[in-house]
Amino acid sequence: MNAVYRYRQSHLIGASIGAQCIALYLSLSHGQLKLTGEIAWLDVTGEGSVMLFAFAWIIAAIASRPPGRVTTLLVAGLNCFAFTALLDFLDEMFTYSAASDWLSMLESMPAAFGMVIMTAGLLGWHDEQKALNRQLQRREWALRNHGQIDSVTQLYLADYWQERLTDLKQHGGRGSAIMIDINGFSRFNEAHGYAEGDRFLQEIARLLVMHVRESDLVCRYAGDRFVILMPETAHPDARRIAGDIQTSVHCLAFKSGANTTALFQSVRTAVAEFDEHHDSGRVLSDLQDQLNHQDTQAA
Repeated sequence: MNAVYRYRQSHLIGASIGAQCIALYLSLSHGQLKLTGEIAWLDVTGEGSVMLFAFAWIIAAIASRPPGRVTTLLVAGLNCFAFTALLDFLDEMFTYSAASDWLSMLESMPAAFGMVIMTAGLLGWHDEQKALNRQLQRREWALRNHGQIDSVTQLYLADYWQERLTDLKQHGGRGSAIMIDINGFSRFNEAHGYAEGDRFLQEIARLLVMHVRESDLVCRYAGDRFVILMPETAHPDARRIAGDIQTSVHCLAFKSGANTTALFQSVRTAVAEFDEHHDSGRVLSDLQDQLNHQDTQAA
């Protein structure tokens, strides 16, 4: 389980454990264990399987999703369903007195209520997926090749960027390219760990996608560098967008793990124009030379 998610969702973990402990307490305090010959083992197997699946879904939801309203709704609904599943399972193992008939009536109510809550959570999850799909569409303007996608940022890699630039130039296209380099990223990794470094790269990737059009292409070039391909974009416009990116990153309040103090980073940018006469290697070389020159000046 992601350590950051686990820390930020400890209340969901505690609530899940508490809900099932209540169900267990109700059965133990109001029921009497059946004799072995009275137990319908086929029913035990069926009810037990449902209960275990419900618990597994709760763990999966907490472990794989970030904190938020949708996660809370899904976990709450699953807990209601698991509460009923646990009572059903224990009902096969215990017998209750006439005074505890209310416990049998209680079995079905949480599941129905949980279905309503999970429906609200699934609607929210659907809206999330639509938003993510829109982001993915903005990251590309050609066919996806999953072998060329960076596993950390989910952006295309530099080879794909060069292929698209070559295709664009062969068809007489022109425009601008931007390269972004994160300042002091190696020190960030040393101070906060590589897992947090990857999470910061993911935040930068999302921020870059927000600054471009659907026809533009954002890629991870190498390490802490990104490149953007912007067809039909003049150099002054690309320079302005590069400035907007620098400002946005500078204002990005990144919080590492359980630390409540925001971390702020900065980036350097380089901009180059291209047309059908520019080799893709020359464009990349120009961008890197600009960044290296900025390094020299800063030193």
